[in-house]
Amino acid sequence: MIGKVRGRHTIIVDDMVDTAGTVTSAARLLMKKGALSVRVVATHGVLSPPALERIEESSIKEVLIANTLPVPEEALGLSKLKVLSVASLFAEALQAIFVDSSVSEIFLGENL
Repeated sequence: MIGKVRGRHTIIVDDMVDTAGTVTSAARLLMKKGALSVRVVATHGVLSPPALERIEESSIKEVLIANTLPVPEEALGLSKLKVLSVASLFAEALQAIFVDSSVSEIFLGENL
């Protein structure tokens, strides 16, 4: 943990959420230190058991993941879980590569 969190809304950024042990432990610490809320942003939602139960029972307000991996059916009903599609971004990148264009230009316009 870096910085003072008392009285602040906090965000945990991670590459993936697998069993959710790390992010739920971190959320517990942040709340103990006085954070107002905890949100998690991760690229990949592996969501191996018991991830869904841990997330649901935790103080985490929201978990935001990309659909880089198949999302388990039971996870789609979880109120705290939000899944963002990266399909159009990947499609644009593949198109740029296919026509030998700049992939970097995809990120010059409006971002997600």
